[in-house]
Amino acid sequence: MPCVSVFIVNYNGADFILDCLDSLLASKTTFDLDIIIIDNCSTDESIQRLLPYKDRITLLKNYHNSGFSKANNICANYAKGDYYFLLNNDTVLQPDTIQLLYDYMIQFSDIGALVPKLLNKDGSIQCPGSVFGQWKFKSKKPIDVSFVAGAALLVKKSVYETINGLDENLFFYNDDVDLCAVLRKKNFRIVYYPYASLIHYGGISTSFRKIKSLIEGYRGGFYVCYKHYPRFIYRLYRFFVLFDIVPRFLIHSLLAVFRPINRSYLFLYIAVLKINLNNDIFVDHPPVNVTVL
Repeated sequence: MPCVSVFIVNYNGADFILDCLDSLLASKTTFDLDIIIIDNCSTDESIQRLLPYKDRITLLKNYHNSGFSKANNICANYAKGDYYFLLNNDTVLQPDTIQLLYDYMIQFSDIGALVPKLLNKDGSIQCPGSVFGQWKFKSKKPIDVSFVAGAALLVKKSVYETINGLDENLFFYNDDVDLCAVLRKKNFRIVYYPYASLIHYGGISTSFRKIKSLIEGYRGGFYVCYKHYPRFIYRLYRFFVLFDIVPRFLIHSLLAVFRPINRSYLFLYIAVLKINLNNDIFVDHPPVNVTVL
């Protein structure tokens, strides 16, 4: 029987991951769902809340926070399916979401990534990417796009292996930017499929660690530019970031005298300045240490 492996990376998502998991388990499919959740060393009650499900899923306890890209690659080592569905933990699926995506993808050999319609809690459509491409996500029919958000993404196992998985130098953020660029270079299509949909709450998994997320967002931005563009473009990018960061740092330095909340942003801008000046754009991961619970 066909099988789709679902990868969910969790970090301190105890308050919302069960909604995601319950919606997954309620999916109506003609194939097996191989659900793999990797917990990235959460400090909340995530593991305790997920343990009652361990007979129905593969629950991985990661003793180090490996970030998003590497954690998904770890999940791939445990996957049984010929298709991988990368899913954020702050999503809620419709019963037919995965089935609709699967039925469409198996018709084409050149699709590298297939994504559903992402909805806000109020039912409005999320349109990722730049203003030049956002209009495509209002399409009523399947349409090729140049960029998709990585909140929910179906990819063939063979394609995932061809591109060597997600780039592990992207700890958090920018993984979708890089993935789309790699797929386009390999001449794979990236398709938006609006007949399938899910709710993506977006941001709640990062709200409690905003500064750390922003730091990694900047680091990832540097890395993506370094990887995909000529060196002179990368140098220009570093200069423009520096030109943007220094005034922000000075402004928040003044505001921090009167508003303590601004002090955390000083830490952010100092960290980004160090990344920029030291060209510290590569992530050094420790050896994998994961237990199946």
